[in-house]
Amino acid sequence: MTINTTLSGDGSVFNIVLSGSVEIGQSLQMQDSINSLAASVKAVRIDLKHVTSLDASIFATLLLLNQNAGNEGVSLEIYNCSRDFARRFSLSGLDRFIKIRMSEDLVNEAIKKDQSTDNAGSGIE
Repeated sequence: MTINTTLSGDGSVFNIVLSGSVEIGQSLQMQDSINSLAASVKAVRIDLKHVTSLDASIFATLLLLNQNAGNEGVSLEIYNCSRDFARRFSLSGLDRFIKIRMSEDLVNEAIKKDQSTDNAGSGIE
């Protein structure tokens, strides 16, 4: 797994882009990155678009990060989450504490599916 981090131009958003398989070593590395944030950071965004698998350690790490971030007044958000990962976060209860957004591609696919289902019985093409 690789971890790439960037800070927004104004220093208020810390972006973490993960890829590959997330395991305990990478979870701890991500935690270290977030624990060393500047005081100007108001939000941490974690991109899971290129993550292939998640070790159970990520759940504990995210809960701890959310607690630490909340104490500092920093919001934590996970985005570009696959349907499977979103389901796992929901089952673990993480979605009650952390904003989790699915991939825009998956959202658009669901909207199209809903529209085609709605139109199927109405005679609308």
